[in-house]
This record gives sequence, C-alpha cells and structure tokens, in this order.
Amino acid sequence: MSCPKQINENSPLALNSALSIFSVPPTNVSVVRSFFREILPLSTITQDSPYLFRLFSDNLWTDLSRTYLYLELSIEKLGTNGKWVDIEAIDNNIGSIQGIGQTFVQQLKVTVGNTEVYDSGTLYPYKAYITNELSFPDNVKSHFLASIGYYRSEKHDDPTDDGFKNRCSIFANGKRSQFLSRLDFDLGNQELFLLNNLDIHFSIYKSKDAFILQNIKEGDNNQYRLYVHDVKLFSKMVEVQPSLNMNIYKTLESKPATYAVRRTEMKSTYLTSGRTEIEYNAFSSAIPRRITVALVSNKAFNGNISLSPFNFKPLILGISLFILAGIFILWSLTS
Repeated sequence: MSCPKQINENSPLALNSALSIFSVPPTNVSVVRSFFREILPLSTITQDSPYLFRLFSDNLWTDLSRTYLYLELSIEKLGTNGKWVDIEAIDNNIGSIQGIGQTFVQQLKVTVGNTEVYDSGTLYPYKAYITNELSFPDNVKSHFLASIGYYRSEKHDDPTDDGFKNRCSIFANGKRSQFLSRLDFDLGNQELFLLNNLDIHFSIYKSKDAFILQNIKEGDNNQYRLYVHDVKLFSKMVEVQPSLNMNIYKTLESKPATYAVRRTEMKSTYLTSGRTEIEYNAFSSAIPRRITVALVSNKAFNGNISLSPFNFKPLILGISLFILAGIFILWSLTS
C-alpha cells in the first residue's frame, strides 16, 4: 500500500496526534500556584463614586483577564418623611437596566505604576451591552450572564416583557442582590500576565440612577435610587517559579516586556432634530478593524428612568467610511 502523496514538496510530514501513544502531555513547571485576591476599596463605601482600588506591588504576577467586579445592590425610594427606604411589594415596576453588574459602571480607569493605560470614557455601559449582545450565544445569555443581571428582552420599554419582569423581581421587596462581572478593558483582554512589583489602580465611576434604573409604571412619581451595599474586586494572582523570575529579570535588563493590545474605543455624537445626515471624524490615527453604529434616543442616552438606554433605533440608511486625504474605501447600505 502506497503512502499518501505530499500536497507540496516543501510541505513537512506530520503524524496524527492520536497515534502518539508513547508520549505523555507536558507538565507546566513555570507556576507554583494561583489564587484570587480580594481587593477592597481604599475608602469607606458611599453612594458617591469614584470607587478606588489599589493592587499593591509584590512578587506575584497578575492575570488581568481574570479581574472581576463584585456588587451587592438594592433599590430604595424616597419616603414621605424625606428619608430613603426599601421598596415595597407595590413597587413592582421598578428594576435595573440590562446587565446591571456591568452597566453599573459609567467609566473605568486603569493605571499601572504612574501611567494611565486605559480610560473607557463615559460610554462603558454601551461597550459592555454591545459586547454581550454580539459575542455570546443564546445559551450563555440565558444562563451564565445571569451573574451580571442579564435577562433577555424581546420588547424595550414594555412592562409585560419577561426580561424586564425578571430584572424587577431580583430587587422586589427591597431584596439585596449580588452580581459578579468581568472588568472589560484593553489590557485585560489579552492573555499575558502583568509583570510583578507593579502598582495597579482601578477607578470605577457609578452611572446615574436615572440611567441604570427603569420604571415604566404610569403615574408613579416616586424617586428611586440604586443603593450600593458592597463593592470590591477579585483579581487572579500567579506565583511564578523563582528561577524563572530571575531569568525574566535578566532579560528585562536588555529589552522591555511587550504586550500586544487591541484597542476598543467608544464615541458619541448628537444628531439634531431634522437632520438626515452627519459628518463625524470618528478615528484619525488608525483604521479600525470593525465599526458598530447605533442610534438611541437622546433622552434615554442622558438618563430617563422611563426609557431603556439600549432601545436602539434602525434609522441608519447609509454609511460612508473614508481614510485620510478623503480616499473613499467603503460604502455600506442598510435598511
């Protein structure tokens, strides 16, 4: 029986890995142990942000892709005596917006040493929402993403929507709810560990109550707020073999560490009433790999407790994309 022919004379020979019956899998000897470290805020938890966290420098490496935000939240309303009280059973139409575990954050800043490496701007909720909608299948949304308060909505701004009802039920009768979500920032979206002996600062700014809460009940003039009972971070720490650490230190004396980061930017612009087209210089330094465009009501964008900020409207008729010097490179037409 003849052997299969090579597809090309330069093609190397290969064997099916299922035939490697005399070898064993390699053993990872670079890591001694790994664990999650709890990071508490630098100051007392209040209802005013920012919430500041510091991961102090030590001999441990940091897996920034495993940095999680823990929240314990409840909803309160302003009573007739001017004091905030827990919502009651009759307040059954007040809940949070989609994915409150992530959309709670209006802005995220990350500083390594004395250098700011990430600033999300004030559009972090939209980044988190769009990422979840476009990146995960339905089975993940219906199970795993419940940890961030995600419940799929079929109709926005509709009190009969099952997703809205579920988001109301988790806070019903003044219940406290816990959420755990991964922080989404550029340096945390790559797999390399961050060098040890570096201070890392996280600054988390809370979204407005009128933005992250939704009350669709007509005639309800009560004032509501999202009360923060607890907030903290969990970050995965890695202890590397001392001998490997020394070899890395020697290499750093001759060349710097390199981290390949894919940047994600969110920008917004205002389209005035009556206009049918707009020119907007969104990017000037680099051509993006992908652009996502969404249109939303200005009232919902700025925070209106009766409107969902994620009720995007299909109003885009055409998009033209240009590079520098006005060279036309793409035309996309949608209905």
